[in-house]
Order: sequence, then C-alpha cells, then structure tokens
Amino acid sequence: MRQSILSVMMVTVLLSACTTPGKRTGIGAGAGGAAGAGLGAIIGHNTGMGTGEGAAIGAGLGALIGSVVGNRFDKQAKELEQVAETRRTNNGIITKLQNDILFDTGSASLRPAAQNSIAQITEIIKKYPEDRITVVGYTDDVGDAAYNQRLSERRAEAVKKEMITDGVPGSTILILGKGESSPVVPNTSNANRQLNRRVELHITAEG
Repeated sequence: MRQSILSVMMVTVLLSACTTPGKRTGIGAGAGGAAGAGLGAIIGHNTGMGTGEGAAIGAGLGALIGSVVGNRFDKQAKELEQVAETRRTNNGIITKLQNDILFDTGSASLRPAAQNSIAQITEIIKKYPEDRITVVGYTDDVGDAAYNQRLSERRAEAVKKEMITDGVPGSTILILGKGESSPVVPNTSNANRQLNRRVELHITAEG
C-alpha cells in the first residue's frame, strides 16, 4: 500500500513539473497541503501506516495537487484579463463587469453590448470545466435598500442565464445579491457610485 501511494506521488511530481509555478500557485500548494495532510492522516490510520507518516504523504500529494490547480487559475486569469477587469485571489479569480455596461439604470435586462462581453468571458470559462462560478450582483446606495437587494439578485440572475445560453452548465453557477452592502468605494459621488454598480464572477475550484 505504501508503495502504491509513493508511486502516485511520483506521477504527480512529474505532472506538476510540466508547469511553471507562480506566486498564487504557491498559495494553492499550501492550501492543498493542509487538506492533504488531514486526508493522509485518515489513510494512515486505515491502512496501518503511522498517522504522522500518512499525514506527511497526504500533505505532499495535496500540495502538488494545489500547485496544479493554482497554475490553472494563473493561466485562466491571464486569458480573462484580455476581455474584462480580472484579479487573481487566494481562492481563485474575480472578474468584474460594470453595471453601466451591462444594464440601463434600474433595469435587469442585459444590453446587446453586455451580451457580447459575457460571450467572450464564457468562451474562456468553457475551457475550464472544473470551474465553479458565483455571480454576485452589487448596487450603489441610491434608493431603497430592499429594492437594491432585489435588483442585485435579478441582475446576477440575468448574467447567469446569459452564461447558460452561451454554453456554461447551469449546475456550475450560483447567484448572490449583495445589494448596496459591499461598496468598493464610498458612495460620495456619481463616479464612485458607478464603480459600486457592478456584477462579479467569483471563480473557484470544483467542490
């Protein structure tokens, strides 16, 4: 059993060697190592191997798997940067679309230009079937808070439906409305309010 586990580790090492780790890849490796250590401890207990030895092997495998996932996100983020404002995070990727591009004021109906923009994004997302996407809608603070909450949900739902139309499986997409509760800047000017009116795609790994 130990030999088979070690063989898997060797194969994973060879696969990961084909990639070029970056800063975020290292973060992914660390998270994978922590998760792998816990799983390895269980494996060690169930196979008669020492818990510490199993945890060490699991941590190594987890770190390597995390490195592979991190490299995938690095690559995808670079592609998304070409079509929309995108940043890499510890957990994955956030791609942002301004609501003024997507919708008319007070509306949850997508503009034709927005449909084209979403189509470009979904063409990239479809290349990464492991993605899990949460579409998050935000508004500024103009108007009633309850109305803004519903509007943010409707706008997130509109983007999700468009992504499904463009070929992204609906089972991989969740929606979340934040209303006016999470501004990126204070709502003290029209320019700031425009920045706060947005829809974000939070892209994470499967599971």
